[in-house]
Amino acid sequence: MKRIAAVVTAALLVFGPVATWQARAQIHERVYPAPKAPLDLAGLPSAAAMTTVTTADGLPLRGVEVAPRDGKPTFLMFHGNGSSATDSVRWLSPLVAEGYGVVAAEYREYSGNPGRASEKGLAADADAFFDRARTVAGAGPLIVVGHSLGGGVAFGLASRRKLDGLVTIGTFTRLSAMAPAIARPLLTDRYDNKGAIAALDEPLFLIHGDADEVIPYAHGEALRAQAAAAHRQGALFTVRGAGHGPDSATLAMVLRAIVAKVESGEATAKVTLPAHVRLAPF
Repeated sequence: MKRIAAVVTAALLVFGPVATWQARAQIHERVYPAPKAPLDLAGLPSAAAMTTVTTADGLPLRGVEVAPRDGKPTFLMFHGNGSSATDSVRWLSPLVAEGYGVVAAEYREYSGNPGRASEKGLAADADAFFDRARTVAGAGPLIVVGHSLGGGVAFGLASRRKLDGLVTIGTFTRLSAMAPAIARPLLTDRYDNKGAIAALDEPLFLIHGDADEVIPYAHGEALRAQAAAAHRQGALFTVRGAGHGPDSATLAMVLRAIVAKVESGEATAKVTLPAHVRLAPF
């Protein structure tokens, strides 16, 4: 994400204002560096299966799902800009092994799916996968998790749907904050996550590594401060020494704690966390 600055500056110097569309094309490739290989189930838990949803604008999108067992909650996962639905399932594999359900959304333009990625397009994708996840979850809790760019997709979904809980991992305040001033007029997508906080009506849980070199930890702190100022319910989980996402084992422990808070209905409920995770309620 932080390479946007260098790409845009170079493009404008080379092409000039009459060719800003070329700069926009390069920005698109940096914001949405979509993997092209189609999804497959190789290396995923045996319970994983392909699923297909249809968006409101008529696109059939493939994703991956695992049904919950024994009344366990389900996670609807929106991955980061260079990742995929299969990566999401691998990341949550410790929880899958315990019976948690997962619906791993895949975006348009990604992994062989049709369409072109954009904030508006990914919003339609999120709505379609949310409907599928609600069916998979049944009567159990459905917790939405977004990593990096996927956090922006998740914030957008929360503005349109009522969620049982919203979790973001390594997410930025707004997309423009990741680009220099010269590039901001060329950004067609906003992903104003900080601005979305005031309208939330579900608990918000932020997870951020304090050694994140992609989305600096200061973004997580800024989102926490905004949530506190807006009197939202939730917490910031700081993972000491972690980069742009905690390892699977740590993430599983944090998500278990979040599930306990959601199921108890108390965002301030006490939970057990590993020593390298610091909890700051708001």
